[in-house]
Amino acid sequence: MFHRFIRIWEFVGHSLWFTPLLYAIGGAVLSLLAIRLPGEDIIASLPDFWPRFETVETVQDLTSTLLATLVTMTTFALSVTMVVLTLAAGSLGPRTIRNFMGDPKTQNALGSFVGTILFLITGLVLMGGQTDDGAVPQIAAMTGIALFVVSLFVLILFVHHLGRSIVADHVIQKVGANLEETISSSLETLSGPIDNAATESCTLPDAGANTSDRTITAAKSGYVQGIDYDDLLDVAIKNDIRVALTVRAGQHVIAGDIIGEIGKDENNDTKPSDTGPSDTRSDAIHDAIAQQIMIGSQRTAMLDIEFALRQLVEVALRALSPGINDPFTAIAVIHRLGRALPQAMDFHYPMGLWRDDQGQERICAHLSDFGGMMNAAFNQIRQSASAKPDVLLPMAEVLESLTGLAKHPKHLEILREHARLIGRAAARDIADATDRKAVERAVNRVLRQQQAKDDYSVS
Repeated sequence: MFHRFIRIWEFVGHSLWFTPLLYAIGGAVLSLLAIRLPGEDIIASLPDFWPRFETVETVQDLTSTLLATLVTMTTFALSVTMVVLTLAAGSLGPRTIRNFMGDPKTQNALGSFVGTILFLITGLVLMGGQTDDGAVPQIAAMTGIALFVVSLFVLILFVHHLGRSIVADHVIQKVGANLEETISSSLETLSGPIDNAATESCTLPDAGANTSDRTITAAKSGYVQGIDYDDLLDVAIKNDIRVALTVRAGQHVIAGDIIGEIGKDENNDTKPSDTGPSDTRSDAIHDAIAQQIMIGSQRTAMLDIEFALRQLVEVALRALSPGINDPFTAIAVIHRLGRALPQAMDFHYPMGLWRDDQGQERICAHLSDFGGMMNAAFNQIRQSASAKPDVLLPMAEVLESLTGLAKHPKHLEILREHARLIGRAAARDIADATDRKAVERAVNRVLRQQQAKDDYSVS
């Protein structure tokens, strides 16, 4: 259920309509309260220079003027937002747009405009039913003026924020922070199962050997946006079965693809009956499992670490394209990846194992591991920058730093392989001998450092 909530929250949190909708409701409610508040005593207690309104018509004229001006301001803010989104999509990649749309400052700024507009519209509607000899809504008028002034300053800050938000370094740091948050939140739920799987190996089914009544198939085509392992564990315990999944978040599946297998509890060798809740051929069990595998048309960054990595990688690839040719942005991406990847080292095994309270194996599932994350982070950048020593050198330096932080022997082999790939790319595509040797020296430092670690562990 928690993973499903994250999926819904990512959809809502990265939309430009949800927060303004809340502000709109708040503005309408505030207007209802302000119209009904008795304002004569409050206004009388204020200093003489404080403005006062004699008739309802005067308040209506003022509110109409503020409303027209605010609508123009909101139109300008939306136009600027669309320009920024267009520029960001062209220079930084279309997948970075979700970060602009999910920016709380942008959402709150647009929300303040919409909320003030709804406040003024609601006030005009309510004042339209008042007679000329009725009470003048002094509180509503002063509140409308105050909200308009606040919106004016919000517009200035909003334009300033948009100007900063399109700077590549700012985008890289923000996307990198989201990546680290995704890795951290995933580790909170997956670190235990990963350790279990590394300690006691679990096996995944061979798709070719599965029988039709035991296989788990994809309910529809799309990307696996997330898997709710906690609810899936409850399903397995309730029906006394074992579930093995060969898919993970981020993979693309086609409807009918074999994505796993259902088996009886490993301590129960009896053949499953044809009826009852523990029948592995039961449509109800398959449907319950399918509900925990969330499939959609787009990948989700909050549940898919490799997709969060690729958002940063896309910025680097755009910067390395011939049309832009901005190696400094690519180098900034490489350094930001280097800051996030040490956390990914806790994904030291490509599977997770979930057990029930009695210690019986219930779920064995394929997960992202450090090797896959390194491939997602560095492969495409290395391929695009194979002839650019100014980009390959920072990559080798990041690998050297990661080597000193490696937690498992397998990590060293993964880092060594990436260093060799950088060395081969330099030897193949860099024409100048001096530049080529500089990259080779950086690569050799990585290999020597890893070899020194290996020699130390052996001794």
